[in-house]
Amino acid sequence: MVNKGLRSALLVIALSFIAGVIGILLGHKYIMPNAGKTMGLHEKIHTQLVLDEAQNDKLHILEKSFATQKTALEIRMKKANARLSMAMQTSHEMSPEVLAAKSEYVKTLDELQTLTIEHIFAMRGLLNEEQAVRFDAIVQKSFRNIAS
Repeated sequence: MVNKGLRSALLVIALSFIAGVIGILLGHKYIMPNAGKTMGLHEKIHTQLVLDEAQNDKLHILEKSFATQKTALEIRMKKANARLSMAMQTSHEMSPEVLAAKSEYVKTLDELQTLTIEHIFAMRGLLNEEQAVRFDAIVQKSFRNIAS
């Protein structure tokens, strides 16, 4: 039989995990629904811009690298959010632990946004002048759609 202290600890861990998952889902849905997304730019580049074979090959390499880095940052965000949840369950106030966990989450989110912006510029760097003008229009429209 599980003793009362262990049962309480397991309950706190389970509730913290659930709160963390809910926090991630709500944050991604309502607070930052487009965090880390390239707003369909890959699809638009492939469908709206005529790329030559060399550009396509380089784009696929960029996309693969971006996806790997993005996944790693998303995993870090989930872990940071779980730490935030645990800190909130432990202190129930804006304690140094809560602030540190929040700061870690926000720092990782910022890294993800920076990675995404760098990726957009890297994709643009593959294009010729005419393609770049069309790409800029696609990016502007994507950002306007996010803002509205």
